[in-house]
Amino acid sequence: MTEQKAFARKTSGLVRQASIFDTFAYNVAASSFVGALAFYFYTINWLPGGNLLAAIPAMLPAFSIALTYAMLTATMPRSGGDYVFNSRILSPSLGFAFNFSLEFWQLFFMGFNLYFISFVGIGPAVNMIGYLADNPFLMEVGLAIATPVNAFIIGTALNIVMMIITLMGTRRLLLLNNILFILMIAGSIAAIGVLALNSQTQFTQVFNRFMWKFGGAYGNTANPYQAVIEGAQTSGYTVPPFVFAAPCVPLVAGSVIWTFYESYIAGEVKRADSLRRNLFSMAGAGLFNIILLTLLLYFFYRTLGYEFTASVGYLSLMNPEGLMWADPAMLNTFFMGLIAQNVLLAAVITVGLSIGHTIIYQPCITLQCIRCLFAWSMDRLAPEKLSEVNPRFKSPIYATIAAFGLAEVFLVILMLFPNAMWPIYASTVIGPAFSCMFLPAITAILLPYRRRDIYEVSPAKREIGGIPALTICGFIQAGFILFLAYEYATWPGFGISSPGLLFLNFGMILVGFILYWIIRAVRRRQGIDIDLAFKEIPPI
Repeated sequence: MTEQKAFARKTSGLVRQASIFDTFAYNVAASSFVGALAFYFYTINWLPGGNLLAAIPAMLPAFSIALTYAMLTATMPRSGGDYVFNSRILSPSLGFAFNFSLEFWQLFFMGFNLYFISFVGIGPAVNMIGYLADNPFLMEVGLAIATPVNAFIIGTALNIVMMIITLMGTRRLLLLNNILFILMIAGSIAAIGVLALNSQTQFTQVFNRFMWKFGGAYGNTANPYQAVIEGAQTSGYTVPPFVFAAPCVPLVAGSVIWTFYESYIAGEVKRADSLRRNLFSMAGAGLFNIILLTLLLYFFYRTLGYEFTASVGYLSLMNPEGLMWADPAMLNTFFMGLIAQNVLLAAVITVGLSIGHTIIYQPCITLQCIRCLFAWSMDRLAPEKLSEVNPRFKSPIYATIAAFGLAEVFLVILMLFPNAMWPIYASTVIGPAFSCMFLPAITAILLPYRRRDIYEVSPAKREIGGIPALTICGFIQAGFILFLAYEYATWPGFGISSPGLLFLNFGMILVGFILYWIIRAVRRRQGIDIDLAFKEIPPI
């Protein structure tokens, strides 16, 4: 009788090639601090308090996520992230269910990023550079780019380019990520610099000159900056107080909570079993992001003025007549470039911010989606073709094509239903966040007790007052992610409080759970016992 094999392959075929710099840049990118401002001009319309800077101290418990993942990754340094931990420590069905939900939403996010870059990055950047270069044609091109059909065309072109690079291997995709990281940091530091070197009075003068040239209801006033504030008041808008509000926490949390993303490619990371190394690249990336976000927010408020940013955000969304921008997404990139008052410097800023708002996430999300499909295939929960690795590029070809194909489907959906962009974005934050952060917290809490054999030989065997550090961090992480989920679900401004969107965000876990048992039953009828795989850590 032939002995049944546990995995689709005896070895993964993946190669450990990612350096400490690769993964640090990768984790910073996965939790881009620039993204916190991407939707600020939207959210200020409904926030009960608009001071994002005041939410920075609330990020302390968010670091528990990086700490937990650093320890779990050192314990099981294999590609697949939370799916591997959860399926081996807790339950295969729960591990797959939560990871399926993550996969669904991150594939959507791949499409969203490709679509959104035209609105938050390329469009306003070209428009603003056209103004500084005194080129009306470029200004019109910038506005034309930020339309659904053109965003779809640009997004599809970028999707094809990204797929080709990914097919050429992890090393090349990480190189692309490093280049995007350097451009984002250069643009962000330049933005912080020009904000710091200009006062609110100077920005007012720059803005007024632009509006006088543009014309319209506000441009034909003596002080367009003040006219915007008064126009919002006339339209019935009341600027929220400049104080801390609980919904500000989820908006800032995105700069910290995703810095564990190297976990999904742990099978390709050098020394991934080193706890110290993982702490530096994960928690260190979170600290790096928070420092830069703090500087960016401080000078953003000081130079642009809180009342003005709130007012122009409201008008561009609710009553844009008299303004060039009919979409708040365009404002941040435009204003940051505008204040530079130099075409070259503005280009550095707008390129960096455009990358930081959107495309910087793409290599991270891409590899996560592909490696999860790969891990499912290794455990025989997905077609075995998805775990085939090209011997030359060390890349899973079929999983890569599948991921990019599904992202393109979601890109089409965004083009057809552009008004759903904000609730979709909100959904692609808390849906995947809950999916990959809550269950790993439970895994961390229980690992020292449920799988003592693994814990005793783990590099993460650390205790504080006799209590495993994994357990402590897991409790903090679980509490923090439940708080984020509550805020997203209860504040209507996030756009996911309807039963349908609530189900999409959290119900995909149920879909994955049911799907697991269906796959298991089908595999049993084929004579394959998938339970064997979950008794072992996947092969290297």
